[in-house]
Amino acid sequence: MEIKWCVCDVDGTLIDSQRRLTKKTIQAIEDMRQAGIDLILSTGRSPLFIRELTASLKIKGPVICCNGGMIQHAGSGKTLFSKTIHKELIHALAKGFLANQIDALMYSHDHIYYNYGSRRAQLYHDFNEQALPEFRVPLTEIRKAEELPDTIMKFFVWDVDQAAVKNLEKTYSREGQLYLVSSMRGSVDIMSNGVSKGEALRFLAETQGIDLTKTAVFGDNYNDVSMFQFAALPIAMENGEEVAKQAAKYVTLSNDEDGVAYGIRRYILK
Repeated sequence: MEIKWCVCDVDGTLIDSQRRLTKKTIQAIEDMRQAGIDLILSTGRSPLFIRELTASLKIKGPVICCNGGMIQHAGSGKTLFSKTIHKELIHALAKGFLANQIDALMYSHDHIYYNYGSRRAQLYHDFNEQALPEFRVPLTEIRKAEELPDTIMKFFVWDVDQAAVKNLEKTYSREGQLYLVSSMRGSVDIMSNGVSKGEALRFLAETQGIDLTKTAVFGDNYNDVSMFQFAALPIAMENGEEVAKQAAKYVTLSNDEDGVAYGIRRYILK
C-alpha cells in the first residue's frame, strides 16, 4: 500500500505519557518526510496549544484542531475551516458548569478560557512558564457565562463523572445540537453537531487533494475512530481504548514505547 499522508493524534499517541516528543519519533517523522510522506496532526487541542509542536516537527501544511472544530494551515496561519457552537448553547453550557463547579475549558480561535477554580488550567499555566513567548497560550478565567465570546469551538470538561456525561448527552447530543466524545479517560469534549476528526479529514480530502486511499492514521481514543473509518491504514496505539483497537487495521506499541516511530517503520516505510 502506497502512503502519501500520515495523520497523527497527539496526546496518548504522538507524545508519551510525560508529554514528551522523543528523538526516535522525531527521526521517524523526518525519514517519512524524506520519503515524500506528509504529516498532518489531528488533535483535540486548541490551535494555540500545538504551535510549539508544529514548529518542532517543521509542519507547514494543515493541522486539525479542536477535534475537527478548526483546521488551520500551520505554514500561513490561515484558517481553512472552523465551526463554532451556537451562542445560546455556549451560555447554557457555561452557566451549568459554573453553577455545578465542573472543571471546564473553552477554546476560541485566539484564546483559552477556563472556569473559576479550574485545576486543569494549571497545565496551561505551567506550560506558559517554560515556553518561549511566541508559543505561550492566552488564558482568561471566567466567573460568568456572559464573559465568553460567541466564537467558542469546543468545551473540554475534565474529571467529570459518567452521570454528568449521560445527562449532557440526553440534553444536547440526542437532539442533534452538539457532538460529545471522549478524548481521554475522565473527560468529554463538546463541539458543534457535525464536527469530528473524521469529518475534518474528509474536508481535507475534498478541498486539499488528500487521497484517503493513500492515508495512514495513528490514534488511541474514541475521538480517533471517526478518522479510522475514512483512512486506508488505521493504526491504534497499544495504550489506546479497546474501541480504537477494534477499529484499526494494526495495533502498534504504546506511546511510552515510541509506538508511532515503530508503526511508521513497520507499516508505512517498511
